[in-house]
Amino acid sequence: MAKIKIDPTKAGFDPKGLERAENILNEGVDRKLYPGGSAWVWRKGANALVCSAGTTDYSGKAKIDEDTLFDMASLTKAMSCGPSILLLAQEGCFDLSIRSVTSFFPQRKIDHLAEVTLHHLLTHTSGLPAWKDMYSNGQTRSQLLDELFEIPLANKIGSTHEYSCMGYIMLSAVLESVAGERIDTFAKRRLFDPLGMESTGYNPAQKPGLKIAATDNCPYRKHLLVGEVHDGNAYAMEGVSGNAGLFSTARDTARFCEQALMSRLTGSAFPLNPPVLHKMFTNAISESVGGHSWGWCIWPNDGLAAGDFVTKSAIGHTGFTGTCVVIDPTHEAFAILLTNRVCNDDDGLAFRHLRRRFFNAVFGSIVC
Repeated sequence: MAKIKIDPTKAGFDPKGLERAENILNEGVDRKLYPGGSAWVWRKGANALVCSAGTTDYSGKAKIDEDTLFDMASLTKAMSCGPSILLLAQEGCFDLSIRSVTSFFPQRKIDHLAEVTLHHLLTHTSGLPAWKDMYSNGQTRSQLLDELFEIPLANKIGSTHEYSCMGYIMLSAVLESVAGERIDTFAKRRLFDPLGMESTGYNPAQKPGLKIAATDNCPYRKHLLVGEVHDGNAYAMEGVSGNAGLFSTARDTARFCEQALMSRLTGSAFPLNPPVLHKMFTNAISESVGGHSWGWCIWPNDGLAAGDFVTKSAIGHTGFTGTCVVIDPTHEAFAILLTNRVCNDDDGLAFRHLRRRFFNAVFGSIVC
């Protein structure tokens, strides 16, 4: 790989602020909040910070770098499932705000979903509950999907923003029914390959020779997870799902963010055309209900997890494993923080505090 050019001054940052951000990344390793992590900050056409710290696991054998694969967890929703559904909508396969979920599965008796549209699933306003264990009894992929479609709604459709992994598993089933292929092959062909995201995909454990950050010692799989999706439901989906399962690197994630942001600002090439991409950067629900675009958290959603210095135009998403991406069109900037914090058996509170400090150090150091 060519040497990455870094120029924080050209990008309009105070270099001391970005030095603080790098120190915070290293602090997380020193405090054993995670074995390792990688960060990438870009603004106005220039890389401002590219740094890594620590190792892929606590054995200390392999150092993290910008080409280390991380389990992106729920960033799968924002970087894979959401854009893939928007690609199909862009091609006229369906109207997101009109087409009922039931219409894609005529063989299923799912009348309780008759008024749930793809818009509701994308924005977490479907009324589906946040989560359900659909893997602990050794369910197959088919059994999980049968169980998924039987889950009763927990809220009135459209009345509440309740972040739901269930909805995005359902979206990946919709995609499969329309496209005739699973989301891993669809997203690679239509999204990742066109964007030059060469390392990004699903189930990297099946591909030898890759450097992958470990997650944790899974109690029911009885081994350290390296290249296997951490999320139990996504694992039961054979590692290929809309809620989790994606693995990516800081370099590839930066490619996604840069090209999405530049397309949003200038109309430059991106798999989604500008009017559709605009929906990814716009709150699609009432502010009284919450903040969510078609795929991403947006103000006033606390899930944005972007700290105190981003603008109201910013979109972002986190992953349970310790990943986070923030894109701020007004600042013409994005920041990426990838870690494997689930290597620790804790509640993640200390990590969340550190994550906030990291993004505050980044966006708080913009000077022009």
